[in-house]
Amino acid sequence: MCEEVELYFLESEIIEYFNNQQGIEVINADVIYNPIQSINIIRDSNLKIILESTSKIDAKTKAETIPSGMVYTNTNEIILKNKFSERIFVLSSVTPYSWKISISNNNHERIELSSIDSIKSTLKTSIEEKYLIEFVSNMDMKNFILSDNISINKSINETTTIGKINFRDTATNEMKSWGCITNKINNFSFHICRYENNSKIYQYILYDKIISNEERRKIRDCISFILGKPIIYLGYCTYSEDSKIVSFELKSGYDFKGAYTLDALPPTILNLNMSNMIDSNTFNNLLISLYSNYDKYDFQHLFWIYWHASTSHFYSASVQFGGCIESLQNLYLEKNSSGKIIESKKIWNNFRKNNMDLINKLCINESEKELLKNKINNINILPQQKLLEKLFNLLGIELTELESKTWKQRNIPAHGKRIENNIEYIRGVKILRTLFNRLILKISNTSEYYFDYYSLGDEKSYKLRLLEEGIKDE
Repeated sequence: MCEEVELYFLESEIIEYFNNQQGIEVINADVIYNPIQSINIIRDSNLKIILESTSKIDAKTKAETIPSGMVYTNTNEIILKNKFSERIFVLSSVTPYSWKISISNNNHERIELSSIDSIKSTLKTSIEEKYLIEFVSNMDMKNFILSDNISINKSINETTTIGKINFRDTATNEMKSWGCITNKINNFSFHICRYENNSKIYQYILYDKIISNEERRKIRDCISFILGKPIIYLGYCTYSEDSKIVSFELKSGYDFKGAYTLDALPPTILNLNMSNMIDSNTFNNLLISLYSNYDKYDFQHLFWIYWHASTSHFYSASVQFGGCIESLQNLYLEKNSSGKIIESKKIWNNFRKNNMDLINKLCINESEKELLKNKINNINILPQQKLLEKLFNLLGIELTELESKTWKQRNIPAHGKRIENNIEYIRGVKILRTLFNRLILKISNTSEYYFDYYSLGDEKSYKLRLLEEGIKDE
């Protein structure tokens, strides 16, 4: 059955919940020293989950030495069971990396540290899961007011006893904060929450039903793009109808090697009145538009390389943002037009056959003929500059001379060339990022406006432009 526990809104509380388990039995110790005497987990400053286990000095391990440079899939698992609640814990991708001998009161024990990718817990007994809380980090909305509020009610029971007479009194204190955005997609609702309470920062997404990990990833990716900063996923917890914990999973976080250092740069306005309050309706409409096009244009891949480009040094970021645009461009043209010079298959096939016949008649060796034939097979593709121009024409948006110039210079670092003007090149990276934002917004039919992160705005905001209008030097 479910344990009697409170509702957790912080993933650190789940870690504490695991560490306070009583009656833990080891079903499978796998690669760590065992028999295990105690086990504990923490999350380090790099968001990695670290397992600390203790064992006797004569404990044994099945761990094998991995050759340096070997690429492999880590399938190591530790399985634990709570004998009182029949709760199962599975620790995945376990990698022991250090140990030391501790001596206390003539008692020798081995303390071993291991990194783990995830810890997942379920109950053997089938309990219906009703709600799901997803733990996240880096959901930076401190510069915004969130349009929906969260109410926290606290009741204090007080009993006064005089002789044999008892007086009972209950005081209720309600706290409200502007701390969430309510959204609805298809047949489920969810609340994006960020607020502070008792000096703790709460960041989570609360779902009113159980949603698959794949669907939740889509939603996180779309939220990240709208907020202009990648959300870091840390795990989830599910609850029964009566708010008791059923299952949970904690994951080691991945921060794109610099996500916490990024400024939040939303691609478009989040309130039609241009205030700093995020309007739920505006946000939900943006989210639905992105979500609806997520699979069609492979946003999972695009956003993955987009955030890596965002955290890269400006020298390589131009190449990566260029890759984002090329990937989106190719997907769109493949589904809605073509990237070929000669679009007629009949004309192209005749052209190709005639040229192949000419090559076969040449007095050269077969390897040279193959090289020429490969060239013929690849010549019916528009140059990248023309592909970009075609994409913008199809979408009915302007591609300015400044944007074209920046596009042509995007791959300078890929050829190892020196950047002659760092300031100009850094600003060029801003153009490339903004171009990608603009294309995503237009293709998804998400918004009429975009923030121009190249042009100088005022002290409070970047310049806002219509999607149809390109970036110009002013």
